[in-house]
Amino acid sequence: MSSDEGKFFLKKKTSFKDMSAGLEQELPESDLCFQDGEHIYQYKFEKPEDAREYEIKPGSFVFTKTMQGLQLVKLEFKKRALLETSTNTAKIMGEANKFFGRLHVYEKLNRPKKRGVLLYSAPGMGKTSAIEKVCSDLMAEDAGTVIVVWPTSEIEADDIVKLLSTNSRYHETCTRMVLIIEDIGGGERESHRSNSAVDSGLLNLLDGVGVVFFLPTFIIATTNHPENLLASLADRPGRFDLMLKLKAPSHSEKIDLMKFICKRELTQEEQDSLNTKGSEEFSVAHLEEIAVRAELDDKSHSQVIKEMIDHTALFKRDFEERSKRMGMGFGDD
Repeated sequence: MSSDEGKFFLKKKTSFKDMSAGLEQELPESDLCFQDGEHIYQYKFEKPEDAREYEIKPGSFVFTKTMQGLQLVKLEFKKRALLETSTNTAKIMGEANKFFGRLHVYEKLNRPKKRGVLLYSAPGMGKTSAIEKVCSDLMAEDAGTVIVVWPTSEIEADDIVKLLSTNSRYHETCTRMVLIIEDIGGGERESHRSNSAVDSGLLNLLDGVGVVFFLPTFIIATTNHPENLLASLADRPGRFDLMLKLKAPSHSEKIDLMKFICKRELTQEEQDSLNTKGSEEFSVAHLEEIAVRAELDDKSHSQVIKEMIDHTALFKRDFEERSKRMGMGFGDD
C-alpha cells in the first residue's frame, strides 16, 4: 500500500485535566490513539475516494481475511498428473478456451466480458483437482492471467465486490481473470433451507451490480449440493451460463488413475474388477481407498471393491429405514 493512499487526521484531543474534572468521561472510537503528559490524541484514517489498496498482478491468489482486512495471498497450485487427461478437465478447459478465444462476440453484442460455469457432482469426483489443472494450463498459455480463489465459507460476497471493483487496480501486464468460487450452497445440513445458501451479494456479483469486470473474467463455481441452490442462481443465464456435471471416471480412466495411484501396472484381473457392477459411480477418492485398503488388509482389489459396494448398499438401506421411522418424506411438497 503506497503512502499517498490515505492519511490520519486528528479526530479528538482530550485533556487529562478535563477528564479528572468529569468533563470528558467517554472517548470515541478511533483508528489511532496515543498520549503525552497532558492529552490523549485520537486519529481517524481516511482514504481518498479513488484510492486503490492493491495492485493486482498476474499469478494465482486466494482471498484471505486478516486483521488489516481482506487481502490477496499468493497461492501455488498442486501438480496433479493423475487428472491431466480426464474428461472433466477437458470439459472445463474447452469452455474457458471458447470464452477467451471469442471475446469479440461480447464486444459485438456490447456485453460485459464475463462468463460463468457451475460445476456440480457428488463429493470426491475431482472438482478441485480438475480446476487446478485448468488454471495451471491457462497461466502457462497466457502469462497475464490472474487466478483468484474465493472460499465462500470464509469471505462475504460484498467484501469481494469492494476489493475487485473499487479497492484494487490491475497491473498493465494483466490480460484476463479466472475467479474460482468454492462450495456454493454449503453442505447437506442446508438442503432444507436453500434460501440461506445464496446471498444477495453473490447474486449482485454475478449480475455485475456494483461490480466492474475490468478484465475478461471466466467464473468457475463448484457445489456438491446443486439441490440447495435457488433456480434464480443455478438456472439463470447471465449468472451461471452453463452447468457442468462432473461425472465419475470412465473404466479406462479408472485404470489410468489406479496405475498412477498404485505406482505400477495393473493385472488384468485388477483392470476387470474396476468394471464390477455397482462401481460405476466410484470417484477418485474411492480409487485411492481401494489402493490403500488392499495394501493394509492384504486383500485383492476385487475383494475391496466388493466390500465398498456392499457398504454403500447397506448404508442406503439403513438410511431409508431410519427416514421411514422418523417420518421423513422426500416427495413433492
